[in-house]
Amino acid sequence: MDDESVSTSLQPGYILHYREFQESSYIVDAFTLTHGRVAMVAKSARNSRPQIRALYQPFRPLLLSWVGGSDLRTLTGIEESGAALPLADVQLACGYYINELVLRLLGKDQPQDQVFAYYSLALSELAQATVHFEIVLRCFELQLLDVLGVLPDLPNCTPDASPVLPELEYRYHPANAVAVPVLGSDGLGLLKEKHRMGAMSGEGKGDPASRSPSIHPDGMTTDEGVRVHGKTLIAMHELDFADAQVLAECRVLMRNILRVQLGDRPLKSRELFAALAGGRGATKAE
Repeated sequence: MDDESVSTSLQPGYILHYREFQESSYIVDAFTLTHGRVAMVAKSARNSRPQIRALYQPFRPLLLSWVGGSDLRTLTGIEESGAALPLADVQLACGYYINELVLRLLGKDQPQDQVFAYYSLALSELAQATVHFEIVLRCFELQLLDVLGVLPDLPNCTPDASPVLPELEYRYHPANAVAVPVLGSDGLGLLKEKHRMGAMSGEGKGDPASRSPSIHPDGMTTDEGVRVHGKTLIAMHELDFADAQVLAECRVLMRNILRVQLGDRPLKSRELFAALAGGRGATKAE
């Protein structure tokens, strides 16, 4: 079948990112309901009518049509399906952060209708005047990792998979997804030794549970861990951020958990926070 004969019409979607291409076109990276992330060339888009050019922006609900089945499709239609969301300052910075997470963590042509629903909800919440934008970000991060199947089992992430106790303090090791109770130097040393000997839950040298949680799975890199209360791990699982301490600890922990998935390449959106939000709490959001 000719690649150009593959046609898709009027799919709900959002533009995540676009850039100029050749003399009059755009390369568009869109997030769609039925096809996930799709890359398209919008031929002669920069020469289109002003009303059409205005649609090529993030945070606007769209209906998109394209042809082709290759890695780079050809955009054939773009229509608005709702008003552009009024994001500014901190909220705008948060929107770009969410877009970059989708770009970095979702592969192309992988339908993710549940992530699409969470994404649409997060944007609509950010557009509300009284929104607590940090809660919106934490919820989206957790929902995204959960759908992708890489969210740790936070309520049971102890070395022996026993339930986390809300009153205890833990040191969570992101690379191993293990939370070790902070018992003082003697107690913690004993617990690490049990991990090395495989006494807690794993058997065999290949089982991550038999390894000290302070050692990264590569066997060499130190994983210092993040200090966090058990109530925070439980609240994160329940998406309950009413407690200010929980929200503060979650911010630090999520940055470390996401680093495991994102790698060492920094998020460009973090550089935008200071510029777009003028420093008004922006550095605490992501």
